[in-house]
Amino acid sequence: MRNDELERLVNQRTSELESENKELSSEMEIHKKAEEKLLKKQDHFLKIFSAVPVGLLLLNGETEIVEANQAIYSMVLRDPIDVIGRRAGNGLGCIHSYEDSKGCGFSNSCPACPLRRGIEQIIAESPCVVDAELNLTLMIDDKPQLRCLNVSAEPVEIDGHLYVIVAIDDMTDRKKTEEALRESEKRMSIILESEPECVKIINPDGDLVYMNPAGLDMIDADNLGQVMGQSLLPLIGEKYREAFADNFLNALNGGGGKLEFDVVGLKGRHIWLESNSVPLRLQNEEIAGVLSITRDISDRKLAEDKLKRSLSLVNATLESTVDGILVVDTERKVRRYNNKFAELWRIPESVLATLDDETLLAFVLDQLSEPQIFLEKVEGLYLTDSESFDVVDFKDGRIFEFYSRPQELDGEKIGRVWSFRDVTERKKSEEALEESKRQLEELNATKDKLFSIIGHDMRGPIGGFKQLIDLTISDCDLSDTQSVSEILEVIQQSANTIYELLENLLDWAKSQRDAVMFMPSNLNLHQVIHACISLLSDMASKKNICIHNQTSSKQLVFADQNMLMTILRNLLTNAIKFTHPGNNIYVSVEDTGKAIFIRVKDEGVGMNAENLGNLFKATAGAPRFGTAGEKGTGLGLLLCKEFIEKHGGRIEAESEVGKGSTFCFSLPYARELMN
Repeated sequence: MRNDELERLVNQRTSELESENKELSSEMEIHKKAEEKLLKKQDHFLKIFSAVPVGLLLLNGETEIVEANQAIYSMVLRDPIDVIGRRAGNGLGCIHSYEDSKGCGFSNSCPACPLRRGIEQIIAESPCVVDAELNLTLMIDDKPQLRCLNVSAEPVEIDGHLYVIVAIDDMTDRKKTEEALRESEKRMSIILESEPECVKIINPDGDLVYMNPAGLDMIDADNLGQVMGQSLLPLIGEKYREAFADNFLNALNGGGGKLEFDVVGLKGRHIWLESNSVPLRLQNEEIAGVLSITRDISDRKLAEDKLKRSLSLVNATLESTVDGILVVDTERKVRRYNNKFAELWRIPESVLATLDDETLLAFVLDQLSEPQIFLEKVEGLYLTDSESFDVVDFKDGRIFEFYSRPQELDGEKIGRVWSFRDVTERKKSEEALEESKRQLEELNATKDKLFSIIGHDMRGPIGGFKQLIDLTISDCDLSDTQSVSEILEVIQQSANTIYELLENLLDWAKSQRDAVMFMPSNLNLHQVIHACISLLSDMASKKNICIHNQTSSKQLVFADQNMLMTILRNLLTNAIKFTHPGNNIYVSVEDTGKAIFIRVKDEGVGMNAENLGNLFKATAGAPRFGTAGEKGTGLGLLLCKEFIEKHGGRIEAESEVGKGSTFCFSLPYARELMN
């Protein structure tokens, strides 16, 4: 029994132990899993602890650093061995911890250390510290650096022991940035407040958000409150409101632009403004409004208006003047010209459109009589600072006067101005007036000469003629044939002189009245000359002068016979008058290929340059006397000149004192020989 009971008790106890063992195994399994889970959480915590960007410290009751994350090591540039196990000041490298060999907490500066006092207070009283700003000097990379730290701390109990977890955020760079930003804002505020131009900000609704004092002055606002939150559109001139609104919307959509407009200020003052608007962007590029810089351009507008009026006056003056005006800069580019210039020079629009002076110059040269001379003058003036006045002749007979001078600005040459005037009609009028004056002078001189001839040249011979007749009747013995013959010879000479003079007077009078019939025909020049020589043979023989006809017997000319006879008679008579007795007179012909030239050459007294220059002028000086006392009037040479010019020819004279004279005149070829 006892054995059975014992066995039963053993079995029972064994069963109880097995049951307890199972329970224990189950609890151990649960505890193991809980432990594994805790370890896993701890591992996650450590990873998070290490990865947090804010510096984290775990301090024990002695303010020793038990744990620190990577952010702390990076903040103070220290390895974990130099941080863990040290007091907070030593671990972080507080500069005061170097002042005493015992380290943190023993320096004279430590009692005032906010970090030390804060941690000790937390340990003693268990309060929390949130976002406390501490300025500490830390030895970082062996250099003392002032750091601004944001510190939060909270006590925590671990395994029955009090710890303090400290979060440290280094705000030094951010503080510097904020300080720089505040300084920048301060400077910007000073700039904006002192900026002489208007600076304004308008929100997307079109209402004013900000305007500096300069802008408030522009619109006569006493303070910003008068216009803050209001639209400026009512102040804009009605003509420009739509453009102002479009400019605002363009800037609000990312564009911008410049606009000029007029404004009536709050006190009724009218001004002109120029505004440049751009979108006001935030850091995320979002457009928060429109920023505009605006300046007062009232003075400029006034100056522009005056300039426009001046330019209008200049334009009106340029277009109303009779002169063609051209303005060229130093690069030879045309800067201005009026319509009269294009009209005068007949320059087409296509050439004018080039605005190139050299192109214009090349075009007009073909119109000129002497293009090279004009070109040299123009090119020369561009190289100097001289003024110039000159005349240019055209192939079609036009005549331009042109004046040129440099264009200057503030004493510096910036181009050249040319002025052209068509003086063709004026020149013709001047020439006609000059010709009329010349003809009048000749007419007066001829009149005077005529009166002189009638009063002296004719009166003398006729008076002598009368005296001889009176003497013959009263005193002459008619039976004395020798005396009568001598008197008659003198009378004959006087009669011949009077006749010659009357012939020239009659011919001259006819020519002046265009009463002379001009009837040219082909004439045998040799025969005409021979006839004239025969008529004057008695006059020549009395001075023993021989006249030589050296012309060809077949020489023909196209001339009026009576006029030609008058020309030759006068030239030969003069040659006889001024040739010494016993000398010769030669009449010769030269064919130049263009005309027939007849020369009458004598071996007479000749004449000086002054007399030679007055030969064919009615204003000739005192009469000259021949070698036998014959008096010349000069009327015959005037008549010769007129008759020769009627034939389209000219007359010239060569002479030298003591060596005789040569008179040469031209006549056209006979008609059948003209070609």
